[in-house]
Amino acid sequence: MELIHVADDGGDEMTLVNYNGRKYPQFPGSMQTKPIEKLASVEIRSDDILVCTFPKSGTHWVCEMVRLLVAGKLDPEVGKGFHLIEGCSEDDYKNLPSPRILNTHVLYNDLPVQVKVMKPRIVYVTRNPKDVTVSYYNFVKKLTMCYNYTGEWKNFFRPSLEGKFDNGSWFDYVKDWEEVKKTTDVPILTINYEDMKENLFREMKKIQAFLGIKRSDEFVKEVCDQCSFASMKKSKAAMSAVTYRKGEIGDWKNWFTIAQNEWFDQIYKEKMKDCPLEFRYTLK
Repeated sequence: MELIHVADDGGDEMTLVNYNGRKYPQFPGSMQTKPIEKLASVEIRSDDILVCTFPKSGTHWVCEMVRLLVAGKLDPEVGKGFHLIEGCSEDDYKNLPSPRILNTHVLYNDLPVQVKVMKPRIVYVTRNPKDVTVSYYNFVKKLTMCYNYTGEWKNFFRPSLEGKFDNGSWFDYVKDWEEVKKTTDVPILTINYEDMKENLFREMKKIQAFLGIKRSDEFVKEVCDQCSFASMKKSKAAMSAVTYRKGEIGDWKNWFTIAQNEWFDQIYKEKMKDCPLEFRYTLK
């Protein structure tokens, strides 16, 4: 692991961690505990639940829904027990009672080796890349303790989509997961951010069935209410002000210039020509 400085198109730099050719955020304390180096050997249980996403695709939103569904009761303490496994020490979650809810942004083959052996359930969440990129830019700008980045959107846009910054390319990430789903026997449920925004109850019922949890429709509706974006953003949980910004579909229209949108549409066509994934960029 080594700290590196990566510049955007305008020369503004962000501080990242490089490990085995992949870039990660500089999580607080990570240079001392080195969770990325130890990730492959993390112990996994068969009843663990992994929420896997590219950053800013609804990670905390889905984790909170899963947490409440598993608990079977409402809990106002939003974000309780969230553990990004590449960003914290295994000691933080090693002895938690089952089922543990763990989340990650790494590629499937970078997950702990035991994932392929123990076969925990994976909830994989996707979101349209235009809104992902805008949301991630705002997240990086706010999280100065990790990135120390002050660049402008116009200079962040292109290198981000080309995979120059942490977590690599959105295109590579989603295409990798599509290939994984064709071959692995690890149970994976794919949930889409736009679908959740359209009908959260319907999508939460899918998660409930996948996890094999029996909860009344009344309780699921209560979870939907507590996990509305407005409720999550108002919570006093650590990082809420940074994690939850707008949660809208189509906010990219307020950021993308005509030229940027045309460039994106062309690069999307090229990168995704052999991938059947389709995304909605507005709910209208």
